[in-house]
Amino acid sequence: MTGVLILLAGSTLVGLYGQRPLLWLADRQVDPTTLLTGWVLSAIGFVISVVAIIGLLAAPAERHGSTGVFHLAGGCWAALSSGELPGWREALAVLSITGVVAILSRIGWAMAVRIRCHRERSPHLARLRLLAAGVPSGEPLWVGDHRPMAMSIGGRPGVIVMSDALRDHLTPAEVAATLEHERAHLRGRHHALVAIIETLAAALPVIPLLRAAPSAVKDLVELAADAQAARRCGQAAVREALSRLTGQPMPAVGLAMAGRLTHARLLRLATASFESSRMVRTAGCAAIAVAALALPGTTGWLVLNAIDCVIA
Repeated sequence: MTGVLILLAGSTLVGLYGQRPLLWLADRQVDPTTLLTGWVLSAIGFVISVVAIIGLLAAPAERHGSTGVFHLAGGCWAALSSGELPGWREALAVLSITGVVAILSRIGWAMAVRIRCHRERSPHLARLRLLAAGVPSGEPLWVGDHRPMAMSIGGRPGVIVMSDALRDHLTPAEVAATLEHERAHLRGRHHALVAIIETLAAALPVIPLLRAAPSAVKDLVELAADAQAARRCGQAAVREALSRLTGQPMPAVGLAMAGRLTHARLLRLATASFESSRMVRTAGCAAIAVAALALPGTTGWLVLNAIDCVIA
């Protein structure tokens, strides 16, 4: 039961305040890919830990060998059918199953809504994928449009769409930087990460961590794509391309280069350094991943020990 209490206390604090350290790290200009890892794993880890806690509350570790949640719930149903009041453990099993079903149902509902919205756009997306079928992987599909535009559409295969007007408004170096930005979105599976976080936030909007996650993740995927493009094409080219594309109409689907946080991104491209090695970035992602997944348990352990010290 102590382990359950630790997870319960830790998950509660992470759900209520877990976004604060991540936002604090963002103000310190930590590598955006590292922060993106922290946000995504914190959100997913929180949901998994909550479901695990609800299950453990019904059947603590000492009962796992002899009974299970559904066995306890069956005892509750049998007691109610015979006109008796169920025991506290049987009642807790029913509440546990109800809670898990409610959470999973909310997530399923959010996924269904997202799939329905995707299907409404499917004819348009299918035409783009059909047109891009003959385009080599990683190369853009050029479309006739008087507006300078660049965006990427996730999926299998991913598609990069760029307008012919882009060549008239940008230099060849800036076009290359824009293309690299969109390639970074596809390589990083940024569309999938945004979809996962938006689904969890729609399912459980009352949780502050999940409520703050979609906006932060959408900003971070742009910062991460900027950083990768800057390392390959130079900061000046990315900055000029972003500056020229700012203010252009936004596409209804995909991730567009000049979509979000443009002022902060321009400032970062002018002042920050993007020369960190791949090993350093990998180590940072690994460290924040371990911290994000261990945070509920560690936080709960510290809270319970602090309470114990106060009482003693």
